[in-house]
Amino acid sequence: MPVSIDIIPFSDSLELYGEPDFSSAFSLAGHVSISLSSPSSMFQRRRSTTRALMQSLTVTFEGQSEIITPDIGYAPLRLCSITRELVNGESVDLSNDGHEDSNKPCSWNVIFDIPVPGWLPTTSTYGDRSAVEVGTRYALYATATFIYLEDGNSSIFSSFCSPFGCRTHTVNAPRCPVSLARFAEVPSGPSSLSSTSVFPMALFIVDAQSGQDDTKTDKTSIPPEILKKIQVVASIPNAVTLDETSVPLILRLQGNELDGFQRQRLQITDFTVDVEQIETYRSTTSLDCLARFMVPPRTQQPPSLPLRNAHSVHTLYEVGLLTTPYPSKSTSTRSFSLFDPSNSGKYIISGDGRVFVHDSLKGNATTPSPSENWYVLEANVPLAPEPHQIDWAGLRSRRISENSPLFSVCHLMHITLRCVYEQPDGEVVCERLHFSLPMQHVRVAVPQINPSAADRTIVGAMEFPKSVPYSQSLPAYSQLFYSNGERKIDYSTPLPLYEPPPSASTSSSFTLDHNDDDQNQSHNNFLICIYTNTRTPKPKTLILSCNI
Repeated sequence: MPVSIDIIPFSDSLELYGEPDFSSAFSLAGHVSISLSSPSSMFQRRRSTTRALMQSLTVTFEGQSEIITPDIGYAPLRLCSITRELVNGESVDLSNDGHEDSNKPCSWNVIFDIPVPGWLPTTSTYGDRSAVEVGTRYALYATATFIYLEDGNSSIFSSFCSPFGCRTHTVNAPRCPVSLARFAEVPSGPSSLSSTSVFPMALFIVDAQSGQDDTKTDKTSIPPEILKKIQVVASIPNAVTLDETSVPLILRLQGNELDGFQRQRLQITDFTVDVEQIETYRSTTSLDCLARFMVPPRTQQPPSLPLRNAHSVHTLYEVGLLTTPYPSKSTSTRSFSLFDPSNSGKYIISGDGRVFVHDSLKGNATTPSPSENWYVLEANVPLAPEPHQIDWAGLRSRRISENSPLFSVCHLMHITLRCVYEQPDGEVVCERLHFSLPMQHVRVAVPQINPSAADRTIVGAMEFPKSVPYSQSLPAYSQLFYSNGERKIDYSTPLPLYEPPPSASTSSSFTLDHNDDDQNQSHNNFLICIYTNTRTPKPKTLILSCNI
């Protein structure tokens, strides 16, 4: 075919910053390259001129989510479908006149810019490990419609066959995968004096629930009115990066409402910590879920409208060769600990465990001093750096915390305090106070490293670094402005002290010549890319410029 199109994005990955937001969007830009060449023919010594009339050109960004689990089977969902028409109004006449015999085709580049919703989940693979490429995926698709025009150099054979062929042709570009990654915004200031994390510490006033100790055989327990007087405040970071191998934990205990005898008999001997990752797979989505995630309606979902790049196993489910083992089941869950198998998560409290006993004594009772503070327990909870187990869904690796229509990941830190109490009759009973804290696992962008002096090249009076990704160094919009458009200002950085300007004798000056002045004025030109068009084998960009 003499005409072909190809999608060339400026980047094959799109970085989303901040929390998923339904009111935000990110730009995915690039161009669609249209190539036109003259096919060779045995009936002609010289290639004829190819002319084509481009009637339409569309580019579509589409995202899809698929799951396959052994118990609930296969489920597809179209996350988004955004189409942009790049040829509006009149058709575009394309011709390779004068370059018919060139080995390289003539090309035209049409610029596109698609707003990608800010709530979309990241590109990831999940589900049955035996299925390849199942999960959340995104791609760009392009379609063009052409009419091949006749010219005076057409051969007798092509003129004879033209009435039998369709003059309108549809050309599709190869699928262009695009990867979406989400990064959390790292606070600019220090997180906390007692935290080793880059994120600030969050406070949780917990309502600990009591439970029998595993080693207990009878029904004797600590009186509930005593356990209710124990106040617990926990602190963990607002977010934990996937690169961190430990999580700081601070527990504050207080028992001001306990009397002196209860303080003497109550001990906190140890506490146990565990970090759990819970993955939830869903085969169906409710109407509320579809409206909340702003996905396309039912009419644009499979099977009414199949996915553009569905997994091959979907045909087996459609023809009935594969069936769902549990038709009434709509969710499947996989949960596991993020600890190394050798880590028990148990921390022993030093001393006799009477954390609520103070030095101020009156008779046989212990009363709290006026300056009594919380009893503080600090620990760095280690996480497994690499996955160590595998099951039906693959390796049990850490993922970021996210929520999507078919797949969601959440993290919880489970904490258990072991309490020992001596009854008035001398009997010792044990009980556990347990509670869970929600965690947020995120991914942060790798900080940019300034090139060294050896990696710089001096050109004239200006210094340019080598191989510096300028496009990657631009910060996200949410890092510079608030959601209402107001600029973010970091007042923690002090302004430089005022210094008087240097004297005229010590200052250096230079004079711009006419060429420098013209070059300086050319920097004030505002460039607008319409689309690139060329009649030569090497593409050139056509731009419009206006002075401001």
